[in-house]
Amino acid sequence: MPVSYLPCGDCGLTVEFGLGIDRALSQKIMALRAAVEDAGLAGVVETVPTYRSLLIHYDPLETSQADLITAVDPLIAKLDETSEAAATRWDLPICFDEAFSPDLANVADFAKMAREEVMDVLTSVEHFIYMLGFAPGLPYMGDLPEALAIPRKKTPIKHVPKGSVLVATGLTLIYPAVNPTGWHIVGRCPVPIFDPQRENPVLLTAGDRVCFQKVERAEYDEIEASVAAGRYEITGRAV
Repeated sequence: MPVSYLPCGDCGLTVEFGLGIDRALSQKIMALRAAVEDAGLAGVVETVPTYRSLLIHYDPLETSQADLITAVDPLIAKLDETSEAAATRWDLPICFDEAFSPDLANVADFAKMAREEVMDVLTSVEHFIYMLGFAPGLPYMGDLPEALAIPRKKTPIKHVPKGSVLVATGLTLIYPAVNPTGWHIVGRCPVPIFDPQRENPVLLTAGDRVCFQKVERAEYDEIEASVAAGRYEITGRAV
């Protein structure tokens, strides 16, 4: 599918690469994002990747959509099948205590698996971050096996605690703050993925990978206490 340029108001340009959710497509978007940022194009304020496109915010007093298209075209031409932006892999704890996973049994029933099998899948899959969503730092991650592609709930719930890990339609979320949801709650992570007190408040970014490490409730409580006391440090490693 050829790349399309779509206007987004008077200070945005969307570079659309294709349709659907596809890791190879996402990696091209991440590679273009890196190329645009490295090029230092005049007037570019911010780049925002989505499942299938890159939104470029720009200052209309410094550049225009036409000028951006002229500048971005050769950057796209240099991308190839091996183009991939730098990324980080994060090992994050997850606790499946019953108090943290009210929907785990329903997900297991849907997948025709035991609860322990669902836990094993969630902790063995490398969760690829396609984009950040509606809440600060909220990662939309793939790719779960087809068996776990459970539809969203018909009736959303109003209050989902910070750190909740949720699944639906083959994707996984980690909630950075209390929010409503129509997704299925299967666990909780004690490490804040958004913290306004950190130098970089948003921990994860599109293109990163998350690997969950199962912890029991006692270890979860220890990590949570360490986070609250400002002693816990989380570091990633280059992919």
